[in-house]
Amino acid sequence: MTHVELSVQDRLEIAELPARFCHHSDYAEYDDLVALFTPDVVTTLVGVGEYRGVEAQVRHARDTQTWTGGHVWHTVANLWTEPTAGGAAVHYYLAGMLRTGAEGGVSVNTTGRFVDHVVRTDAGWRINRREFTMDHPQTPPDLAAPEGAAGP
Repeated sequence: MTHVELSVQDRLEIAELPARFCHHSDYAEYDDLVALFTPDVVTTLVGVGEYRGVEAQVRHARDTQTWTGGHVWHTVANLWTEPTAGGAAVHYYLAGMLRTGAEGGVSVNTTGRFVDHVVRTDAGWRINRREFTMDHPQTPPDLAAPEGAAGP
């Protein structure tokens, strides 16, 4: 299987995708968040459910802002990129720190391993598929609700 050749510039642009996701999601910059994905993006929370399409990604970010009163912070670490036949796979650890409810509400920490499968488009590198394996799987409220449930 032939892999895509990745230049240093490609690797820099690809490495910024997870960081931009964290920033745009945490600061409710939804138009900028949309620009990170292909239209048919799928995010899989392994063993929990899926978010299909760009609208679902943005809806989840908005819902998370609502549940936490804007108290959500994502960080990524130990990022590495490997070329694949269709683009690249970006592996990293994610730590999500959220506070639910009002000031002094309950803190929720979500940690685990992410793999973003990215492809080169006319507009640059974009996330096409995401897999998040949580250390301690939790079902977000929007996947727990019957109308948002995509199933495992």
